[in-house]
Amino acid sequence: MTEDGPKGQAPEPAGGPVAEPTTEPAAEPADQDVAAPEVWHRVHPLTPILESFGVLVGIFIAAAYGLQNFAQAAIENLARGDDVDLGFAGWLRTHPLVILSGVGGLVLILLITALFSWLAWRVMGYRIDSESIYYRRGLLSKKLRKARLDRVQSIDLQQKLLPRLLGMAELVFDVAGGTDSNISLKYLSKKRAEGLRDELLAAVREKKQGAHQGERTPTSGVSAAAVPGTPSNAVGAPAGTEPGAPGEAEATGAPGDSGAEPAIDRSVPERRDDSIGVRLSKRLGSLAEGASAEAEFSINELLAPYNVSADVSDEGEIVRVPVHRVVVSSLLKTETIISVLAVLIVIAAAIVLLSMGLTEAFIPVLVAVIPGLFAAFSAFRKNLDNANFVVKLGENGLAVNHGLVSTSRKVIPLDRLQAVCLHQPLLWRWAGWWKVEYNIASAGGSGETNILLPVGDIDQALLMVGLALPDPQMPDGVSAASLVRSAMYDRKSEDPQAESAETLFHGQPRSSRLVDPLVWKRRAYVVTGSLLVLRMGVLDRRVDFVPHVRVQSMSYHQGPLMRALGLGTVAVHSTAGPIDPRVTHQSVDDAKRFFSEHSDRTRLARQRYDEEARRAKEGRP
Repeated sequence: MTEDGPKGQAPEPAGGPVAEPTTEPAAEPADQDVAAPEVWHRVHPLTPILESFGVLVGIFIAAAYGLQNFAQAAIENLARGDDVDLGFAGWLRTHPLVILSGVGGLVLILLITALFSWLAWRVMGYRIDSESIYYRRGLLSKKLRKARLDRVQSIDLQQKLLPRLLGMAELVFDVAGGTDSNISLKYLSKKRAEGLRDELLAAVREKKQGAHQGERTPTSGVSAAAVPGTPSNAVGAPAGTEPGAPGEAEATGAPGDSGAEPAIDRSVPERRDDSIGVRLSKRLGSLAEGASAEAEFSINELLAPYNVSADVSDEGEIVRVPVHRVVVSSLLKTETIISVLAVLIVIAAAIVLLSMGLTEAFIPVLVAVIPGLFAAFSAFRKNLDNANFVVKLGENGLAVNHGLVSTSRKVIPLDRLQAVCLHQPLLWRWAGWWKVEYNIASAGGSGETNILLPVGDIDQALLMVGLALPDPQMPDGVSAASLVRSAMYDRKSEDPQAESAETLFHGQPRSSRLVDPLVWKRRAYVVTGSLLVLRMGVLDRRVDFVPHVRVQSMSYHQGPLMRALGLGTVAVHSTAGPIDPRVTHQSVDDAKRFFSEHSDRTRLARQRYDEEARRAKEGRP
């Protein structure tokens, strides 16, 4: 969690790791009995300027807008055959002292800005002790933030365009405890940021290793005591778990590529409901150089139910998405196409007005193209953040690097994934591309993207889904690959076992066609030994996967129209994210039956999962 401390007052320290030399007193050796003095380390001197860069861009845009109005008026005058009215510019030419005063004022503003930035930099800094990391800032309004090391979930290294050009980076601490609990430490030199990241991950590892001693696991589960007989009933989250977390039986450390606390508790043997990626990490431990052959054999063995294989490089790389695929897929997204069509329509309208001789209306209409161009560029640039998307096997999960203009490095802890989905926009069908997203038990940030795969073929999609989910525990005669392909393509699946897989799905009743006229035939769900699989969408295909042990709670809903049609919907609650699993518009009897049976199923799965961990920690078979 993060805490705001008293203004201008630092908390009591306990010493910290090695850091950059500063002009402040050095910390006493850690082995002394006396407490070490506070040692605050400063960030890069350009940090205040980079943080206020948005204001400078705003000023530039305002100046450009004024220049654009002047240019528009000049073009209109020239189109009518009139002289260009210089106005204020002509007046300035006859008053040079005004120009000198303006230049002097601008220089003064720059000097004041530089002084303010220097003073702001002097009070910015960070400090690390054995318990927490502290970050202070603010010249007029002082602010001190604290993040406990045992609450840190991950430490990501990010580089936006300008800091990247200047050789600087930002450290983002994902801290459990709320949506505003993350800490962003910016900016440091890239070398220093990487070194500090390794030091902090090692500190987190040491802290959590001590916390795991004597840890006990509570029994938890989803209660099915309340049978839905009213329009809305809910089943509470598993007892003894924090929101979005699977329970104390599962250690969740701070993931990282090197020197990190294992996010996966290897003191607990493989469990049937562990995701395949977690089981792989437990088998391989720390992936050393040259272990790619062993990793490839293990991953292909575990992914055999999905009928896919992975080529693991010497560095542990399993997926690489080429830039051109990200670019093409971005152009084929709905928001990009709508923006481009809007621009083309406005340009066509401007040309028509010009051909009709309406020159006064031509220029304003043509200027209206600018917002459309900005919208199209924004939609396109957002997708380019996933260019150079590379996934590597790590000891704590999947290490992901991505970014073309701005780069980011993060680790996805597979033992904290709560739900996974496959998504295929309409225009991606010709290429057979899919996108993979997830929900995770973490506070996260509002700007974070929960993406396992931005765009990939079906083999890459099945690979990522397989790593993120447990063995589906299919009945005899149907493979996991057949089930997933039927969920993706429904009756159009060409899998040899497609017909058998299709019989496992429970579709919507015919009465639901009034509320779902387009999708009622495709929407369906299937329950396997470890997963709930939901098939949705007609134009944009979508498949959601929710492991039984990750269900937080359930609720039953029936509105007036659904009551009249004899329909009900069951929401299977997950953590916050792009996935909102729902078994929609089933008959009342089927919905209530699913509610009751799935509540028991998830409760028993959670109890069994925690009991296996408890026995392992107590040394019992």
